[in-house]
Amino acid sequence: MNKCKILIVDNSTIVRIGLGQVIRENFNCEILSEESSSQGVIDIFQKKIKFDIVVIGTISEEVEDLINEIKQNNSHTRILIFAKTMHYPHAMSYLIAGANGFLTQSAPGEEIALAVGKVLNQERYLCMELLEAMAQETFLNNVHRRKNSPHKSKETTHHSLNDKLSRRQKEIVEYLIKGESLSAIANHLDIKVSTVGTHKSIVFEKLGVKNVLELIEMYYGDLIV
Repeated sequence: MNKCKILIVDNSTIVRIGLGQVIRENFNCEILSEESSSQGVIDIFQKKIKFDIVVIGTISEEVEDLINEIKQNNSHTRILIFAKTMHYPHAMSYLIAGANGFLTQSAPGEEIALAVGKVLNQERYLCMELLEAMAQETFLNNVHRRKNSPHKSKETTHHSLNDKLSRRQKEIVEYLIKGESLSAIANHLDIKVSTVGTHKSIVFEKLGVKNVLELIEMYYGDLIV
C-alpha cells in the first residue's frame, strides 16, 4: 500500500512536531516536509513534489494566498486548516479559497486524526465550533429575510423533535450535524449505508429541510424544540 504524502506548515516547531506525531501514529504516511512559511511551501512545489494533503497552521503570510498557490500547482492536493483559534470570517474565506477541512489547535489527538482521515478520503471536515457558527449565521440570515418578507408564513416554525422522529432517526440527526458521512454513521450504528440513506431522506422530508446545512440551522437555531 502506497504511503500518503503529507506537508505540514506552521511557524511553531512545537506544533509541527506534535501534529506530525499524531499523524504518524494514525496513518501509513510520509511527512515529506515541515515548513514554517509560505515561501518554503512554494519552493517545494516548484520542485514538482506532489502531496496528498497539506496541513496549514499558523503562518505570518496570507493563508488564502498559500491555498491558491497550492491549488494552482496541483489541484488534487487536499488542504486541511489547523488554525490557532476559530475566527468565523477567516475560516469561511479559507474554505472559499479551496480548503477541504478546518479545525483548531485545541482539538484532541482523536479529532485531529479524524479530520486528517476524512480529508485524505476526499471528504470535508469542519469542527463543531465552525459548524455551529455557520448554523447561527444561516439562521440569522433567514430570520432577517423572513422579517423583511411581505409573504410571511403563518405556520409555526417550532416542531417537536420527539414527536416527529423515531429514536433511530434522532440518532442519525445527531451524527449528521457533526458532519459524519453516511458510511461513518452506518459503522457507528452497525447498520447498512442504504438504511442510513433511507432514514436521512425520511428525516429531511419530515422536517422540511433540503440539506444538512438547513438541518444544522434548524437544530441549533432552536427551530426544533
